[in-house]
Amino acid sequence: MAGRAYSICKLSTLLPFFAAGCGGHTSHGPASASGGSAGLAGTTSSSGGSAGLTAAMGEATGGRGAGETTAANDASAAGDVGTLVLEAVGGPSGGVATDVPIEEPGVGPEETCSAPLASGACQLTSCKVGGIGSPRAGYGDFGPISASVGTTTVQLSYGGFGYGTVYFPMSVTLGTGGIMVFHGGGAPFVPAFDVSATIPGLGIITSPVPATDGGAAIIDTSRDLSVTWLPISIGHILFHLDGGDPLPGGTAITLECTFEGASGAGVVPHALLSSLKEMSATAPTYAGLSSELDATTVVDGLIITTRSYQNSATTNREFNVTLQ
Repeated sequence: MAGRAYSICKLSTLLPFFAAGCGGHTSHGPASASGGSAGLAGTTSSSGGSAGLTAAMGEATGGRGAGETTAANDASAAGDVGTLVLEAVGGPSGGVATDVPIEEPGVGPEETCSAPLASGACQLTSCKVGGIGSPRAGYGDFGPISASVGTTTVQLSYGGFGYGTVYFPMSVTLGTGGIMVFHGGGAPFVPAFDVSATIPGLGIITSPVPATDGGAAIIDTSRDLSVTWLPISIGHILFHLDGGDPLPGGTAITLECTFEGASGAGVVPHALLSSLKEMSATAPTYAGLSSELDATTVVDGLIITTRSYQNSATTNREFNVTLQ
């Protein structure tokens, strides 16, 4: 099936060079994938020391002189924002990866996103796309972080503007239920942590799909759209429709829905489909389906969210859509 090689609101491992952020929803793929996923994410607390950590961060930030910047202050600034996000991508040989996406509020296209239109499990967002503007230099330095699958460990190092995607060796595979463990805590104000991420089931869409390879799926916007997939036992399903112009200077339109993975089916309201058609005008429209599993842990006041996905060279590709 033919499809775009990118989507501005996908997980950063698919687009490591375009650090634009998503705006109206905290991340396409998903801090959570969408408003509907909050109930699917578990939250635990490792310590009650958040007050002391917050006070230390505030003191460090408040003591910065004009024009002065240090790694400790930048780390505390990231902590003040509230969440360290760790991404774990499972898949076949060559497809296992990890990333630390840095999402700086109010920078890049997030400033120009409209308020989402929500209905059921779905929401429609319009964002004016800027250039590479997030994060700013020095923002989001949580220190050195490592990720392990079995006995294989890779290092994630902060490079001034973020961490970047790191792939595991070809010998490593990670399927449904597999575990990736993250270790960190080497920066000021960042407590030592060990958190794990579980890989969700592989999302495989069964409808809507194009009738022929390289064709377009026909969607009637005057009716609710039934979306079906092979049920998964771990994780939730993200279905998205993308229209508009996702390049800098354009306006990207995204309709995203979050469904329970085990249900095997979900509904996209026709009112949002009609709005997507109207807002996208004559621009091409694409659709895709993927799985995700989110979990949140608090370690000495630091909020850590893991986002887990599963890659496939054949089943996660986007496809063309014709809105009628």
